[in-house]
Amino acid sequence: MRKIHGLLITIFFLVYFATFLPNFGFFNELDFVLFLPQPLAWVLFLNAINTGIIFIIYFYFFKPFAKRVMDEIDKEE
Repeated sequence: MRKIHGLLITIFFLVYFATFLPNFGFFNELDFVLFLPQPLAWVLFLNAINTGIIFIIYFYFFKPFAKRVMDEIDKEE
């Protein structure tokens, strides 16, 4: 399970880094993807992927952790 979490977080940071590529001249042409300029389409696509990864990390890692913490607090009371 820890390997999956590590893999998801690694993918998140790689995709997050890829959103900065238009600032360095990659994917920075005056072509249009559908009705969006290519840099904007690239960043929006990668942000959608990041949002999905964050929801996965939240539901599989942080939510169970918060539940365990609340269970420990309830036991102490």
